[in-house]
Amino acid sequence: MDSNEFPSMPNLAQIQARLAANNHRVEAIVDAQLIGIERLLSATIAEDWDALAQASRYLADQNPEDVGTDIIREARSVCEELNQAPHTTQKPKHLANLLAACRAARKKV
Repeated sequence: MDSNEFPSMPNLAQIQARLAANNHRVEAIVDAQLIGIERLLSATIAEDWDALAQASRYLADQNPEDVGTDIIREARSVCEELNQAPHTTQKPKHLANLLAACRAARKKV
């Protein structure tokens, strides 16, 4: 094939490699979000506040560009609340906001 007719053909392998790398990055971001949100939901259903604190910390430590600033802000609020009362038996006040932020992020995808 004469590449003079199709000048972009030599760049096709580079473009494909970039696309594959970007695809891998997106999959890793989505997987990280799902792991954190699944942990959060499981802990909420079980009313396991220690596990909820760990799941919230996991989400709070994510990259804001990956999970969104709303999730990180609300996850930090839940962490702070649970750190102030580590042996609480009551649902954290900010938990509803964190769950709402997770639902809103899901709708954006």
